Order: sequence, then C-alpha cells, then structure tokens
Amino acid sequence: MTTRPSVARGRSGFRDLVETARAGWRALLGSTLGAVALAVAVLWLVPPEHTAVMIVGPTARVGSAAMGARVPVMVGRETPLGAAEPGAGDESLSDYARYLELFGNGAVADRLAADPAFLRALFAGRWDAEAGGWRPPPGLTPTVKRWLLALVGRQDWVEPDAERVARTLRDRLVIDMVRTGPMRRISLRHRDRATALELLGRIAAATDAHLRAEASRRSVAQIAHIKARLASVTVTEHRRALSDLLSDQERVAMMIEVDLPFAADVIQAPTASALPDWPNPALVTPLAGLVGLLAGAFALSMRAAWREGGA
Repeated sequence: MTTRPSVARGRSGFRDLVETARAGWRALLGSTLGAVALAVAVLWLVPPEHTAVMIVGPTARVGSAAMGARVPVMVGRETPLGAAEPGAGDESLSDYARYLELFGNGAVADRLAADPAFLRALFAGRWDAEAGGWRPPPGLTPTVKRWLLALVGRQDWVEPDAERVARTLRDRLVIDMVRTGPMRRISLRHRDRATALELLGRIAAATDAHLRAEASRRSVAQIAHIKARLASVTVTEHRRALSDLLSDQERVAMMIEVDLPFAADVIQAPTASALPDWPNPALVTPLAGLVGLLAGAFALSMRAAWREGGA
C-alpha cells in the first residue's frame, strides 16, 4: 500500500532532477570546464616534482647475506643482558622500530642540519650561490606569506636549523607498509631528480649512523663499567660472571663496528622516474572536472528548490 506512492515520488524526483539538468546544461558544462581550466592553471603554477622511493626492512640475522646476531645468544644460563634490563615483553623496542621513528626526525635531523651540503640541497630555493648565504625565497607565494606574517608582527625564517629540517622532512617523507610484512616503502619528493635520490640516501645513511653511534656509546659505557667492577671484585664466582659478561659486551662492540647496515637493510635502493610524476595531470584534471560537475549540479538543485519555495 505504501510502496507505490514512495516509488512514484522517487520517479518524480528523478524526473525533476533530469529536467533541471536539461534546463541548466549550459551551467553544468560551464562549471565543469571552469574547474578543468582552474586545474590546468594550477598545474602550470605548481612546479612538478620527482618522487624518489626506497624500500627498507629489518636487518637479517640468518642467511648468507645476514649480518648475524649482534647480541650473543646465551646457552644453558640466563642472559645477563636480559637480567640487567627487566620489563614486560611488549616494552621492547627494536633497532628497526627506532630507525623508522627517527627517519629524518629528532637527533637525525640534528645530524643532517650540521651538513651544509644537505641544507643547500633541501632548501635550494633559499640558498644564494653568488652571495654564499641564505635569503628569503623569491616568488609570489613566499612574498605574500611574508606580508601576511608582517601584518601580525612576525617574520619568515631565513637560515634553516634542525627544527626546520625535521618539519620539512616530515612534510615531504611518506612511509608506507609493503603488503603486511615488516618492510616499508619510503618516498620523498623534490623538483630535481638527482637531488631527490641524494637526499633520500643521505637521510637513510644518517639514521643508520646515528643508531650505530648510540649503540656503540652504550656498549663502551657498559664495558667500562664491567671493567671497573672487575677491578674491585675478589670473589671468584662473581669475577667469572663479570668476565663472561665482559666477553659478551666486547663481542657486541665488535659486531657494531662491522661495515654492514646496522638497523635496517636497504631492500631497494632509492629510485625515481626520469620524468616528474607529481602532480599527476591524468588524475588531477578528471577529478577537477568531476568536482566542477557536482558543484554545478548542486547549484542548479539549490536554485530549483529556491524557486519552488518562492512559488
């Protein structure tokens, strides 16, 4: 009993929509073409960029290409390191997890900010090669930004620091999961292809070097502490336990110094396409046309509803 009226109302609403579209097809066409033209103008204004991509994974412990276990595996007795670092199992944090978290952030950004060549490559638009110093970036958008900041009593930054490096890399770096495994795809965009590849490689090397240096610092401190304790302990059983622990720590220190990736293996070296791939005109232009069409249809429906209400 109630189905037929509802179906009739649905058909009537669809018929009204079709009639509205027929009557306002010029407006729909104009909004669609206008959106496409705006997208094309934006594509001309936005500098195209290359996307450098690399794939990393945790360092292997077994296999012919593996580095081997850095921490000795204790057989027949409790691991001294485990006894010295109590806590729940879910509190452990691997070197690989630290690698992903610090990639271009924190202490790694401090290390990168100390490299003048890296800063000049990352902020190429702010480096004046002739004057040999930093300058405000040229262009309309940076100029408008400086005017807006001046209106509220602020000024734009000129010389980059570690915080600016971390913020810029946070905006440019993207870390995605590869399928469901531990590997990660890391990408970075830059206007120059060679610079994008160089920056991504330097960030990866700096992150691994920072974690290696931190592990070496901890190992050296532990070895020094064990040696100091050995000099003061006279009980034979205690000295034997400390000697075993010292041997383990010296092996850890030796494995840290091996010239192999410490926290992450580079599964795929940084690569980038020969042509710029961002923004993608084949994706942006049709999407802009669709948005323009929907906006025009919404405007026509609102106008029709307003006319019906006025009538």
